[in-house]
Amino acid sequence: MQRLTRQRNAVFSAFSDAGRVLTAPQILAHAREIVPEISLSTVYRQVSLLLADGEIAKVELPGEPARYEVACKPAAHGQPGHGDSHADHHHHYFHCSSCGQVYLLHSCPGPMDDLAPKGFQVKSHEVTLHGICASCAGAETTGKGRAGKSH
Repeated sequence: MQRLTRQRNAVFSAFSDAGRVLTAPQILAHAREIVPEISLSTVYRQVSLLLADGEIAKVELPGEPARYEVACKPAAHGQPGHGDSHADHHHHYFHCSSCGQVYLLHSCPGPMDDLAPKGFQVKSHEVTLHGICASCAGAETTGKGRAGKSH
């Protein structure tokens, strides 16, 4: 475990403050509210350390920049975990095609064995829903489109 620094605290705080999956520039924007002089290279360095310590996880969507989220911790014995088993902690996402933000889905659809061809064994799965988030949908209905803007 790495030593706790103002920069590391600022980077990690970005996740709880935002409550969603973040890109490095989004982490920088949040971290600068705590440590105004923090640089993007420092954010990447802290992200790398947090990844190595298992505190955050990398989220990769095809054709998109890397994003990061707080890592799932294994469920306590007898407590329900997220995913298909206690050993498999994973998330699924909603990607807004208007503003580009990525949000965590609240649950997993469960085992996907019935979707695989007969005789195939599913070992893991990823689910990403694509559409328009509530903020962008609200902006569209009021005529204030948000295409390309972030929240």
